[in-house]
Amino acid sequence: MSHYFIGIPVQPELAKQLAAWQTILKKYLPYKQWTHRYDFHITLVFLGEVDEQSIEMLQRKLSSITACPSFALKRTELKTFGNKKQPRVIWLGMEHHPLLHDMQEQVVQICETIGYKREKRGYTPHITIAKKWADQRKELSEHCWNDILADMSALDESFDVDAIQLYKVHPASNPKYEVVQRFPLREKE
Repeated sequence: MSHYFIGIPVQPELAKQLAAWQTILKKYLPYKQWTHRYDFHITLVFLGEVDEQSIEMLQRKLSSITACPSFALKRTELKTFGNKKQPRVIWLGMEHHPLLHDMQEQVVQICETIGYKREKRGYTPHITIAKKWADQRKELSEHCWNDILADMSALDESFDVDAIQLYKVHPASNPKYEVVQRFPLREKE
């Protein structure tokens, strides 16, 4: 069985800016995996392994998401998950927009109808930049982190969320994520 997730695609201009950020970050940080430019997204639900019959059912049910309105989402700041000295993930945060959280909850409820088990941890909207710290001899100091932040160019403040997508994961490929279906949101009023 294949792995799937549902997410918000990142607009091409922001993806280009994030790829430029990665070039800078690679000078400082030893990660094994850097997100491919075409794979940037904001995860709504990671499903894991799902059979084809359940995916077909999910696709039919997700079509109701088109009732959600599109909206502008602002970025926040660069952050990490895991040990501060050797963080397992570096990511760009997104604002806690009420429409984003309403939509994410709606997607979770739809996924529960095909057997998805809701995560216990709270939802943290973000775009993964890199993951899997590669060199155990290196550590990220506070001084280095401040240098990184000072060296980063400005990003667009916000981008329009106008669709969600069902993705299939291809771990051995690069880019890794195949868009199975796009679900456009209702246009802003």
